Amino acid sequence: MFKVEVPGGYTALVRGPAHVQCEDLCEVFGGAFQSFAVPPHKQYPVEGPAKMRIESGELVLVRGAAVPPDWRMELEGTAALLGPTDSGKSSLSTYLLNIHVRRGRRVCVVDADVGQADIGPPGFVAYSCTSAPVPHVSELEPHDAYYIGATNIQGMEDLFVAGVVRLLRKAAAQYPHLIIVNTPGWATGRGLQMLKALADAVEPTVVNIGEQILPGRVVTKPRHLLPRGPQERRELRNLAYRRHIKLAAKLQIEPQKITNCRVGNAVECPWGRYTPGDVPEPQKKGREYTVPPHYLRNLLVALYRGGRLAGYGVVERLDPRPVLYATTTEFDEVHMGKIRIDPQTLQELEPLP
Repeated sequence: MFKVEVPGGYTALVRGPAHVQCEDLCEVFGGAFQSFAVPPHKQYPVEGPAKMRIESGELVLVRGAAVPPDWRMELEGTAALLGPTDSGKSSLSTYLLNIHVRRGRRVCVVDADVGQADIGPPGFVAYSCTSAPVPHVSELEPHDAYYIGATNIQGMEDLFVAGVVRLLRKAAAQYPHLIIVNTPGWATGRGLQMLKALADAVEPTVVNIGEQILPGRVVTKPRHLLPRGPQERRELRNLAYRRHIKLAAKLQIEPQKITNCRVGNAVECPWGRYTPGDVPEPQKKGREYTVPPHYLRNLLVALYRGGRLAGYGVVERLDPRPVLYATTTEFDEVHMGKIRIDPQTLQELEPLP
């Protein structure tokens, strides 16, 4: 543990994994905290003046504020944050949440960046509501979630829009002052079409970071962002799986409980049909795939009860009757996706194509 004093006019960028204890209060993303933890591969700014003790982690001292001044916006209703990957959408989500709850308002966040999810596991659109500040939106617990079934949503755009609209409706029922929608970084080609369809369906206030993707406000991209490569992103996804998924039971279920796919000699889902076969790697013909038999094991599933997310599961096998490792036995529906994870280590495996 080491002591740090951040003078006024400077910002300490604390890179995790780290734990910070403040002498008084530290300002982080517009919120004030006595202590906080920074997860691996993330970076939190502490605005000076501040005195703190830091256990592990790294620190970079920079002149000026890390949060751009044009991020201080008075918003209400629904706001959609748009920007490329690593443009600061999660940071802006956190900052907007904190400055509004400090004014006594209730804020909901719909986390729709399914590839690098903060509120729920990867592959889910999740939402949470709060009236309290947080060092980062990744500390929020999901109130409900919609399983898209993949971290790469290409070809699943309709499910994505349906999931966001569904959770926006649920968040609005909490009567918040503001709903923040954090969108994926896929903002070109079909991804841009998807974002336009979402904006047409939701009619939010659009806030673009760094560049205009859709008509709306454009705010500054932060100068000090922590770049992450494919390996760091994979590690963050695995950390999220381990945070949310605590497998406690092994059980056999009726195939009819799997409501979004049909299970038999093949697995038929809205995005493709998968037949096990004697092939070394997946073979594709249109929307039909022949896959090695082990590809139809270790599938991550969402467990629902009464239309609400109740827990998570991992498929041990589908034939002759589905067997799951599950976080709960209280569910009436199972939704499958393309994500595969190891039930022992909760690390991601090669997904279904």
